Amino acid sequence: MSIERSIASAFRRGHEAPQAASGPDSIADDVLSRAEAAVDALSAEYPQHAMRDIAHLIALTERAAHGTVATRDFDEISRIAHDMRGQGSIFGYPLMTRCAGSLCRATRTLDPRHRAVTGIVRTHVAALYAILRCGAGTGDRDAASVASGLELLVESNLSPREARR
Repeated sequence: MSIERSIASAFRRGHEAPQAASGPDSIADDVLSRAEAAVDALSAEYPQHAMRDIAHLIALTERAAHGTVATRDFDEISRIAHDMRGQGSIFGYPLMTRCAGSLCRATRTLDPRHRAVTGIVRTHVAALYAILRCGAGTGDRDAASVASGLELLVESNLSPREARR
């Protein structure tokens, strides 16, 4: 079961047959408690889930090892990056959120037919992999510098029109 489905399931369970209310906020508090418990339980699974996504990203970028990323692969990379951007903060990996956000911006603003874009995408994927392998969810000053470098890499490859987005 995916992380998103597990959270949704916890929310649905929170809405089923609530216990007798002892105050106006008791149902909402119960739902919130269940959701927080679900997120806490899934947090331990996040690195394995994210590593599967990264393995998929690696496979997609390896197809383009000697050329450009195919449009359908680029769209899939964008979808995965978007998901990882949201999941990182939820599960205590804000550095994943930042790097995946930079990858997401790259896939939404850069032209996949440009050969440099393949290298930009691969660099982001390598950073995401390193974050998980090192357990650097929050990172340190060096990790933050890497994230800044990734963002600068994307920014410096934008056309003036794209940079205004």
